[in-house]
Amino acid sequence: MTASGTHRGLWLRFVLLVGMAAVLVFAVYFAWTAQAESSENERRALAEARTLSAQMDASWDYIDSIQERINYTHGVFDFKDVYCSVAGKAIAVRFTDRTDYSIRYVRENPRSGTDVPDDFERAALASFERGADEYFAMTDYEGSPAFRYVSVLRAEPGCLSCHGAPAGEKDVTGFIKEGMAAQDVAGAVSIVLPMGTIQAESHADLAAAVVFFCVLMAVVTVILGWGLSRWVAFPIVSENDKLRREAESQSNFLSIVTHELKTPLAAIIALTELWRRRCSSATEEEARIMDDIEMNSHLLLGQINNVLDTVRLDEGCLGANVEDVDVYDVVALVRRVAEPLSLRQGISFTATVEPGIPIVRADREMLRRISMNLVGNAVRYTDAGGSVALCLSWRAGVLVIDVRDTGAGIAPEEIPFVFDRFVSKPGSQHTGEGGTGLGLSIVKRYAEAVGGSVEVRSELGCGSQFVVELPLETAAHPEEEDR
Repeated sequence: MTASGTHRGLWLRFVLLVGMAAVLVFAVYFAWTAQAESSENERRALAEARTLSAQMDASWDYIDSIQERINYTHGVFDFKDVYCSVAGKAIAVRFTDRTDYSIRYVRENPRSGTDVPDDFERAALASFERGADEYFAMTDYEGSPAFRYVSVLRAEPGCLSCHGAPAGEKDVTGFIKEGMAAQDVAGAVSIVLPMGTIQAESHADLAAAVVFFCVLMAVVTVILGWGLSRWVAFPIVSENDKLRREAESQSNFLSIVTHELKTPLAAIIALTELWRRRCSSATEEEARIMDDIEMNSHLLLGQINNVLDTVRLDEGCLGANVEDVDVYDVVALVRRVAEPLSLRQGISFTATVEPGIPIVRADREMLRRISMNLVGNAVRYTDAGGSVALCLSWRAGVLVIDVRDTGAGIAPEEIPFVFDRFVSKPGSQHTGEGGTGLGLSIVKRYAEAVGGSVEVRSELGCGSQFVVELPLETAAHPEEEDR
């Protein structure tokens, strides 16, 4: 990916992250605002209802205070059908006609049919009998959301002339007295405030807040995005691009160098073999020198191949050369290198092929490299007098490569690291045993490339066992030849 492509990818991920965060924050904000709006609407309605109730009480109190002045003319009682309840109801009717509010007076056992309480008002009157002074709730009224508020009216001394004792006697208006005492519940003022207007105002405020929030988040996103792009993403992308180019250069350099090393090394191996064939009268020391040259050349060639394979695997360009392969040939190639190496270290080496293995479709060099790397690793960690055994078998479409040794073994806590790159001695970050630390890593990657697996079993001080399972197809004519 180019630097610009990486930069765009980071920018898109940043925008997505900010968008998700904004949605989450907005959801929390909206839920909190909706709850706060509901509470605020109720608070506003309650304050307004209390104000209206206080105004109605003031009208009622005023009429009560001038009742005698109204009912007496020049010191003579002259009832004019004007008293506090009549005045209060008249004011309530006029107020209701001029607004969308509803105000009325209610009581139990009303003298007028207009004063009959409904269920909500009856519940309010019951609460007043228990000592409450007001009763309110958000509810529906005539099919619309409304805030209902009911406040108590208690009998004042001026009310007793019409509603006091003796009970059953008619008052001046012709109604039967109830026998009330001062501070008894005389009735209630019932106020209904439609919530449509208040809710519309709240919704408008909420919409304005949402727009402001969205604009704010957009501005913050742009500013943060610009800062991220300018001071964070661009330097990182530039540095990554530089590191990628350096890694590619190093990889290309390593590939060229290892390729160039293979040519003179192959010549050394060929000349050593030619020397061996032509020097039939070589002394024991000369024969030992030829063996050492050939053995170390093969070891060096294996390490160079490991480096090349690692580079190719990292680049994803290691193509498989699939062909018909006889595993006996593969074992013969491994034995040719492993036997001199094990002989030099005083180790017993055996290589066996169980009967019944068909001709398989595989990369011959891959099979050789897997087997050789496992055997070479086993020989490297096995002391003189020990043994290394290579065994190939066939289990229902799976080629099994089994390598066992009687070497140092691996501690349980070190087993997870044996296939790490550049770790030659398990659990160690150096290659003090002379290897590149790539062999087992390549074995695992080779196996996984064909859908196989590798497993290690080991006990410290008792040796190790590496088992590679490779699912392979058989050749078109899998009949085994007589051997």
